[in-house]
Amino acid sequence: MASKFNSARHYCERLFLEGGPFFHLHTKPLQTTLLFRDEEELNLALNLIALAVYASGVRLLAFAIMNNHLHFILEGSWDCCQAFYQDFQRRLTGVYFKKKRAADVKAAEPGFTPISSLLQLRDEIAYVVRNPFVAAQNVHLFSYKWCSGYLYFNGIRELLPKGIPATQLSYNQKRAFKHERDVDLDERIRVLDGVALASSFTDYERAMSFFENSRQFVHWLLKNVESQVSIAKRLGETITLDDTELWSVVYSLCRDTYHVPSPKELSGEALATFRRTLKYDYNASNAQIARCTGASPAAIDEMFPLNAR
Repeated sequence: MASKFNSARHYCERLFLEGGPFFHLHTKPLQTTLLFRDEEELNLALNLIALAVYASGVRLLAFAIMNNHLHFILEGSWDCCQAFYQDFQRRLTGVYFKKKRAADVKAAEPGFTPISSLLQLRDEIAYVVRNPFVAAQNVHLFSYKWCSGYLYFNGIRELLPKGIPATQLSYNQKRAFKHERDVDLDERIRVLDGVALASSFTDYERAMSFFENSRQFVHWLLKNVESQVSIAKRLGETITLDDTELWSVVYSLCRDTYHVPSPKELSGEALATFRRTLKYDYNASNAQIARCTGASPAAIDEMFPLNAR
């Protein structure tokens, strides 16, 4: 059994070393407006991403479209990755220019994080897939239409609608799809109800190959909390942890930083610093800090009055 696991690990490592380069492309979250205001605009983003993938020749391993920002995990040369976003941005600007919202597209400034190891690639893919889930309470981790999360290790993926090749759309439907006079479309793009299917432009099988199995993939999504927080801080995004996730952080901090088995062993300035770490590094609510450190809600509200209920 051990040899089987070692073989899977070595296979993933070899694929990574032989592939690449890899980048996490992320746009700056808009603070005062939304990039995509409704489902129609989110669907537009899917279409434009599909066009940009095949125009640039990049491999799209994962993506998440949020109302005020975007995430992409890309495999390809630096030039291809830049061309991908430039193509997407140009097309979106053209559509939004008519809506007098071209400034919104310009404000979503892109950043590129190079990915230098297999572990980092897994971290970045997991972060992107988790992004809609942690940002909205009514989003399921594996069913958000505007994220590639539902494609990986999905046993019923083949039962999902497959749509039709974009080349089979009528002339007017092609114009509506592209929002351009030019109606040339790549036959690899498949469309359902006028919207590009993520399965036709996301190389999800390639992304899956960097995880040893489904269990490891789910573990990376749900258990690797420290890495998720680290990426969020690097990108300037706010991450919200539920109690289970925060407890894993609590015990990790106790073990690695304070060398005690639990918060009960902390007191004085060490305990105060521990609480501040939970608040400012992990965005814990006052109620969560009270539960995790055995304090009264009133005491924590006094420590962090701006976050008091």
